[in-house]
Amino acid sequence: MVIIISVLAGLSVLAAAYHPLVPIILQSERHGLLSDGVMLITLKKRDSSEMKTFPVDYLREENMVYIGSDSDWWKHLEGGAEVTMLIQGTEVTGWATPILDDPERSSAGFRKLRPWTYKRAEWTGAVFVEVEIQAGDEAQ
Repeated sequence: MVIIISVLAGLSVLAAAYHPLVPIILQSERHGLLSDGVMLITLKKRDSSEMKTFPVDYLREENMVYIGSDSDWWKHLEGGAEVTMLIQGTEVTGWATPILDDPERSSAGFRKLRPWTYKRAEWTGAVFVEVEIQAGDEAQ
């Protein structure tokens, strides 16, 4: 029963993160409705100058932001890439790196980021992403 509730809770967070109104809410004065667990990340697509923005779940600890990617947008970050994040109404920049070659680190990260549904992240092949906030953007 606990597993079912955990999975449903995780799915509701993901559904909220991918709803088309989420970016509008996060960019508004009412961002507090969602911004404790969902933020916007903007990155440059590989082999293109096109910028893309995605709502994602996150956990911030000092100058680090941890993100789970349940779709393939993380591929634009391979090898590391600069990103812009809108976290609780404040825009910050950082260097994002997907954790691809360290399953223990990725698993530990998902346990912190999604304590109730971290197993689902492992089962579905979600990718854990670490973002180091650039100096001067640590305020908050």
